[in-house]
Amino acid sequence: MPLNDSHSAPGYVCGRLIAAYELIVNRTGQELPLNDLTLSATNPAYVLPRLRARQVQKALARMRRQNPGGTARVEDYIADLAARLDDFPKRLDSEQGAQYILGEAHQKGAGLPF
Repeated sequence: MPLNDSHSAPGYVCGRLIAAYELIVNRTGQELPLNDLTLSATNPAYVLPRLRARQVQKALARMRRQNPGGTARVEDYIADLAARLDDFPKRLDSEQGAQYILGEAHQKGAGLPF
């Protein structure tokens, strides 16, 4: 199933964000902590901002030195995704959790605009 760019359910968008963060960090040869990946599926308000401020920013800084134009596109892409949320949900119920898994899978399949 392809990425649904118009789907704006909070769970779906959070799943896309964590997948994008993981793709960014993996691009620099690092990995996101398994604890954070697991916890992000139930408590995105706690995990997503922390990951963005730490591992993702470091990875983007490394990428910027190698590919400034590609990194700017990725940063715009991430900003667009985050702007779809009024705020990060504190908890995801089972339906939103399913949307999270779907969004994560779709984003990983689609990749990022490097």
